[in-house]
Amino acid sequence: MKKQILSVLSILLTGFCVPGHAEQRQTPSDTEILETIKKASEFMVETVSFNGGYLWNYAPDFSRMWGELEAKPTMIWIEPPGTPAMGHVFLDIYHATGDKYYWRAAEAAARALIWGQLPCGGWSYMIDFAGEASLKDWHKKVHDGYSWPAYEHQYYYGNATFDDDVTIMAAELLLRMYLENYDPVYKPALDKAIDFVLESQYPIGGWPQRYPLRYDHPEKDGSSDYTSFITINDGILTNNIKFLIKCYETLGEQRVKEPIARAMGCVLLLQGGNPQAGWGLQHSLDIDYSPAHARPFEPAGYASQGTSAMIENLMYFYRMTGNTKYLSRIPDAFAWLESIAIPESEWRDFDPRRRPRRPGQILCPTFVEIGTNKGLYLHRTLGDIRTGHYWVDYDRSNLIEHYSSVRTIDLEQLKSEYEELSRMPVEEVTKGSPLKTVELAPYPKYYSRWFATEPTAENVREIISALKDKPYWPGPLPSVSREYIGFGPDHLPDEVISSWSFIRNITTLIHYLEKQK
Repeated sequence: MKKQILSVLSILLTGFCVPGHAEQRQTPSDTEILETIKKASEFMVETVSFNGGYLWNYAPDFSRMWGELEAKPTMIWIEPPGTPAMGHVFLDIYHATGDKYYWRAAEAAARALIWGQLPCGGWSYMIDFAGEASLKDWHKKVHDGYSWPAYEHQYYYGNATFDDDVTIMAAELLLRMYLENYDPVYKPALDKAIDFVLESQYPIGGWPQRYPLRYDHPEKDGSSDYTSFITINDGILTNNIKFLIKCYETLGEQRVKEPIARAMGCVLLLQGGNPQAGWGLQHSLDIDYSPAHARPFEPAGYASQGTSAMIENLMYFYRMTGNTKYLSRIPDAFAWLESIAIPESEWRDFDPRRRPRRPGQILCPTFVEIGTNKGLYLHRTLGDIRTGHYWVDYDRSNLIEHYSSVRTIDLEQLKSEYEELSRMPVEEVTKGSPLKTVELAPYPKYYSRWFATEPTAENVREIISALKDKPYWPGPLPSVSREYIGFGPDHLPDEVISSWSFIRNITTLIHYLEKQK
C-alpha cells in the first residue's frame, strides 16, 4: 500500500513540477496552427504588403526595406521570395483551409503582377509603382552606391528576365489563378506570358537570360553583354520547359508541343564532345554554341553543376517521351564528371562547407577550362566594382566566398537513377507522362516547396511558439543588403521582417496539417 501511495505521489509531483515538458509533448492542434497562420498572414497582408505585392525583408519600423538589394517603398520584388512566391503560398493556404481571406491575398498578389507585366509579356526582377523614372533612379543608386552590387541589378535594361525564376514563377501564379475557376480576368495576362516564352525561344530551342535582346553593357575587359546567350544557369531552360509542359497538361495548349520538343533537343545539341561531354552555364550564339562567360566570376567553361542539372533533365525528358536518345550520351557526361573530380586528399584546400558529406558524392571545380580540362578558380581584388576586378586562374588559394569555386555532385545518385531507368520497360517509364495523353490534368493542390524544417510536431510547436511575442517570424539581413547607399537612415536593424521566413514556416505548417489528415 505504501509503495502504491509513493508511486501515485511520484506521478502527481512529476506532472506538477514540469508542466512545460508535458505541454511540449502535446500534439499541436489544428486550431493553434490555423490561428498562427492567420496571425502571420494578416500582418503580411495588412501591414507589410504594398499594392498586393511584397519585397524580401523589412526593418521592423519600415524605415528601410530590401529585395535582393535595398529597395524603395514604392517597389515590390518578383524574384523569389517576393510577390509570386507569396501569392503561391497564399493560394496554398486557401487550398489547405478553404478560407477566402487567403484567396483574396493571392488575388491581390496576382493583380500586382498584372500591373507590372511588361509589354513584352514577361517581368523584370522588381516592379516600381512610382514608374520608370523612379526605377531608373534606383538602378543608378545601385550602380553608384554598392561596393560590389549584384551584376544583374547594376543597369536598367528595360526588358524581362528568366533569371532566378522571375518570369516563370509569376506566370505560374497566373496559371494557377486562372485554373482555379477559369476567371477570364487572368487569361489575357497568362496568354501574354505564354506568348513571351514562345517568342523569346531561339530556333535551336534554348532561351536567353533576358528578352527582348540587349547588348548594351559589355564588361570592362571588352567581354560582350552575356544576357543574350543561351542560358542554363539558375534553371532557366529547365523551368521554361516545365512551364510549357504544365500549360499543355492543364490548358491543352497545342502551340507549346513543338517548342517543348525543340527545347529538349537543345540540351542534346549543347553537350560537348568527348572528352568534355559536359555543358556550360551559358552557351554562345557562335557556330559551335560553345560555353560562354556570364558575370566576371563566371568564365567561359564547362560547368559541373550545369552538367549535373542537364543529366537530370535528360532523364526527365526520357520519362516524358520514352525516347532513348535522351539517355544515349549520359554515360559520356558521367565519364567527364569523373575525370574532373578533385581527389579526396585535396579537399582540404576548400571550405569544409563546400565538401561532400555522403558516400558517392564527388567534389568538382565549378568551371573547367575548354580544351585543357583544368579547373578554373575565382578571385577578386580589394576595392569595389569601380576600382577592383575579378579574375580566374588555376590557383586554389584566396578564393572569393560569395560564389563557390567548387561543387558537390551526387554522382552515385545520378548513376543509380540512370541505371534504374535503363532497366525499366518504356511503358512503365512513361506512365503518367502528360505528353502521352490528351486528357487534361489539374494543377497540383500545393505549389510552395520551401521547408524551414520537416513538418514534425516538435518543429511545428517551435514555429507556433516563435510567433507568440510578435506578428512575424524574423530573419537575418543578407550581407549584400547591408551596404548603406542612401535609401533610408543609416541604422541597420538587428532583425528583419522576412518574407522567406514566412513562406518556409507557413509551408511547414500546411504540410503538417496535410500529414495529419
